[in-house]
This record gives sequence, C-alpha cells and structure tokens, in this order.
Amino acid sequence: MIKVNTKSENEKYNLEELYEIIEMLRSPEGCPWDREQTHKSLIKPMIEEAYEAVDAIEKESTPKLVEELGDVLLQVIMHSIIAEENKEFTFSDVTDGCARKMLFRHSHVFGDVVAENAGQALANWDEMKLKEKGFTSVWEDIKDIPDAFPALLRASKRAKKLRKAGEADGNINENILPDIDYSDEKQVATLLYSICAKAEKEGVDPETALLKETL
Repeated sequence: MIKVNTKSENEKYNLEELYEIIEMLRSPEGCPWDREQTHKSLIKPMIEEAYEAVDAIEKESTPKLVEELGDVLLQVIMHSIIAEENKEFTFSDVTDGCARKMLFRHSHVFGDVVAENAGQALANWDEMKLKEKGFTSVWEDIKDIPDAFPALLRASKRAKKLRKAGEADGNINENILPDIDYSDEKQVATLLYSICAKAEKEGVDPETALLKETL
C-alpha cells in the first residue's frame, strides 16, 4: 500500500500534490486500471467529463461544477503523465504552451493593439490565432477544424469562419431552405429535429451525412 499524507477537510490539496497522487496511481504499486490507460483509451472519458462540466454549468450547480472541473483537470494531468512516461512532453510543456498562447493572442492586453469592447477583442484573438498557426486563408483555418467535432458543431464552425471572412459558402442552397425565422431558436430547433427524424425514417444517419458535407 502506498502511504500518502492525508489532510483534514479544512486543509486543501494543491496542484502539485494532486499531480503526485496521480503519479502514484500510475506507479507499479498503484492502481492496475490507471496503469493500463493510454491517450486513446482516455478519449471517451475526456469527452464525457467535458460534457458533465457543461451540464453542471447549465444547471447552475456550484458543488457539481467544482467536482466536474476536477475531473477535467484529472484528464489533463493523466495525459501529461502518460506523455512524460513516453517521453513525448511534460505537464510544464502544457502550461508553458497555454501561457504563451494567452500572451500572444491577447495583444490587446499584453501588446499595443486596442480593443474597446468584446467584439474587437474577439476579432483580434481570431487575427492573432491565424498568425500563430501561419494560416494565410480561411480555407486553411477551416481544414484545421477537428474531424472529431460533432457534425453540427463542425458545420456551425465552418459557416461562421466563412461568414466572418466574407467568403461565399458553396454548401448553402437557399432554394431548399424553408421560410422560417432563423433568429428564433425554437423554430430552428424544430426544423433541425424534423430533418433528423425524417432522415432517420429514410435510413440516413443525419450526423454522418452532415459530417461528410463539411469535411
């Protein structure tokens, strides 16, 4: 049995101590399940924990959000430890990369760029993101959208990038769009569900179909 310095409920474990605990779980004397995990085996848990954190936010549950953010952090640390064991990267690489990204993309805070409102700040973020990645066109940015995104999220991201870049979207067919108020969330939701239900009845998986349209 691994001995660890336990704390009372009035004391708090810090990030370094949490990291050490997870390292212990990955050690030969630790947990058999934790030792078997790989980057790929943890894909589903990573997605599930992110959704559970979002659920806690939507339900405005502070205790649940504290718990779920901890589970998300656990995933980050677990992947970092696995990577360090494989000599891929370290947790310090993760924190360093994130810090540098925040500094570079917030040139309106840490540089000379002026952003008087949230819209200008977001526009500057997008511009700096393209510079950081070395993209020279919106199509390079679109190709960078993760294939693992759910189809509807991927489609929305694609459409938004094209709209903001002022590019024509050849995938849109105005002639088949029903006459509804697209600023009305309920009408849009009803239309989307109706399409999904009709496609399912005809043997078409709407998720797969939409994903093929946007890849």
